Amino acid sequence: MMLDGIRILDLSRVIAGPYCATLMADLGADVVKVERPGRGDDLRAWRGDGMSATFAAINRNKRGIAVDLQHPEGARLVLELARRVDVLVENFLPGVADRLGLGYQAVSAANPSVVYASVTGFGQTGPHARRAGYNTIAQGMSGIMALTGTPGSPPTKVGGSVADLAAGFLAFGAVNAALVHRLRTGQGQHLDVSLLASTLALLPDPVAHYFDSGKRPPRLGNRNPNLTPAEAFRTKDGWVQVVIMNPDQYGRFCNVLGDEQLATDPKFATNDSRLAHHDELKARIEAALGGATTAEWVSRFEAAQVAAGPIYEFDEVFEDPQVRHLGLVTEIDQPGYGKAKMLAFPVRASATPATIRRPAPRLGEHTAEVLGELGLSRVEIERLAAAGIVALA
Repeated sequence: MMLDGIRILDLSRVIAGPYCATLMADLGADVVKVERPGRGDDLRAWRGDGMSATFAAINRNKRGIAVDLQHPEGARLVLELARRVDVLVENFLPGVADRLGLGYQAVSAANPSVVYASVTGFGQTGPHARRAGYNTIAQGMSGIMALTGTPGSPPTKVGGSVADLAAGFLAFGAVNAALVHRLRTGQGQHLDVSLLASTLALLPDPVAHYFDSGKRPPRLGNRNPNLTPAEAFRTKDGWVQVVIMNPDQYGRFCNVLGDEQLATDPKFATNDSRLAHHDELKARIEAALGGATTAEWVSRFEAAQVAAGPIYEFDEVFEDPQVRHLGLVTEIDQPGYGKAKMLAFPVRASATPATIRRPAPRLGEHTAEVLGELGLSRVEIERLAAAGIVALA
């Protein structure tokens, strides 16, 4: 597998940091997740028995240990683990890891080649650095909510934890790039990843248009602000999304609709003129689309090489034949939960495909195993457990 032999210490919790580590675990890295004794990751509490579907999906392929980082002896144990890993991922508020003796300076002094990724709401420095950062807060401050919603509506969050996942994906890419740099030079480094910057990074084209025009972009619902037709249209039984990028595509689109005047009317001859007469254009298009179902229109557009797709309700997504073909959903046996369906790794690799080799760990499941790898005896591990410094499953 791509990351066989790479060792990762995951001190993070909830979504952004853990998801970065899980992506690496899916590619073969040995990830040890550190949690608080007795409570564990907050995602465990999303179901009362300590194993939620969300925790299972975001922490598969990891070994789990429970160590009290507030206790000096617990922090020293984790520093010993950090001395032996390639990557450390954490998402404490800035300054907390330093106070625990597990900040970048302490870890890099013990392990100069470590790639140390800090994932926070707002970054390690600056006026907002000490603020707690969550998905919707980052969405609101990045501008993505300002772009989302229908005309006249309030700003609207994008569905899903997109800010957390943007940070998780960017941390995943940056960590792997830093590992390549380390391979070339032997040098480790500190990566400062924030939800705010990661969410803003999802908007390069709206940002470019804003700085080009100097105008605040309006909320346009499902419309593309720069192209039309390029939005959701109502059909006989649902909705279809169409995107027209050039004059040839527009001509084929009009032919499929069977509206010759739509293709020849000067009001609709160019993209600029269509934007100027958008409401009239949309009414004409929906009048035609109302005569057939979404599936029928998608088939007709596909035959004419016009980009179009159905707009699914969430449960319909997983019935789509392409989603099934790509194997985007997998199922595992998750102790403490049962059969758990979740998203598979999203990239298919010809030589080193990702795999799910183990379910998410029960709280403290691998404490004895991992501490044994540090050379601690069973007697010493049981002493630490009796003192509440570590917890065993």
